[in-house]
Amino acid sequence: MNKFLRVNKKISAFLLSMIFLIPGISFAQYQEGIPKPSGPIDFSETSNQIIFIAIPLVILILYLIFRRRIKKIREERRKNK
Repeated sequence: MNKFLRVNKKISAFLLSMIFLIPGISFAQYQEGIPKPSGPIDFSETSNQIIFIAIPLVILILYLIFRRRIKKIREERRKNK
């Protein structure tokens, strides 16, 4: 890779500038005055249960179903060929 960067000076300069700009861009998006969680999550509240347990489980289940469906489709295509 070093040889590639030496040959392509413009690309290496661009990559170097992006590496230096990313921390500045992320710090510029920091907003003051927004409350941040400072302790453990209280699961006695229904909204926290939904946000931190139910929604991730639904996303995981949908992902697994979708993945199984894609595998079936690929197997059918292989058998048909």
